[in-house]
Amino acid sequence: MKTSGKLQGKWLSQLLFTFSLVFLAFGLFNLGWYVWPSPTDGVQLTIPAGILKGAPGGTNYASLADYSLSLSWPRWLRVHQTGKLQVSLKESEDRAANAALARPAQVVLIEPVLVGLAVNPPGRMQTSMAGRQSLEMSWELIGQSRGAYPGKVVVSFGFFDQFSNELVAVPVAVVDVSLQILSLWDDQPQMALWMGGIGLVLWGALFVLGRLVQVRK
Repeated sequence: MKTSGKLQGKWLSQLLFTFSLVFLAFGLFNLGWYVWPSPTDGVQLTIPAGILKGAPGGTNYASLADYSLSLSWPRWLRVHQTGKLQVSLKESEDRAANAALARPAQVVLIEPVLVGLAVNPPGRMQTSMAGRQSLEMSWELIGQSRGAYPGKVVVSFGFFDQFSNELVAVPVAVVDVSLQILSLWDDQPQMALWMGGIGLVLWGALFVLGRLVQVRK
């Protein structure tokens, strides 16, 4: 009878340890989902000085310097999480400083287009760059519902047309972007945190019970 009791105690302790490992894996998975940072995608392009290829016929709209354009955005976001789309435009360092200071400002227009995804601020943003200046701009991307969101970022230089009295936007770069919005626990990210905590509590409780059964047998 004593041997049978020992076998039953050993079987029970192993069962408790097994379930404790299951809850440990469950808790770590949920906590990892909640805190794991999203990887970042990015693109870097060069905009050469000179007449722009997309300029309307009969115009001499030009890039006033050699520029380096960099874009970065999150590869995926959790539902209701906020990420950043960042755009950087810098003038190349090989241009003479006095020439850069003498030239007029370059008007820059940037518009992220991601259909179905909330972008803040919305629409096209306009600014200008004087010689030797750099530009850093960012937008908030808000994952409201899960799915795939392909889109693009259009970077243009602006030129004032005296005849039409309007600003003409000439695209210098169109960058394709793609973002995945993921969800867990029915689009409630906080549930992953709660479930992770519950999983760790149950792991600890079952592990302690298993040790008590081992000691008592």
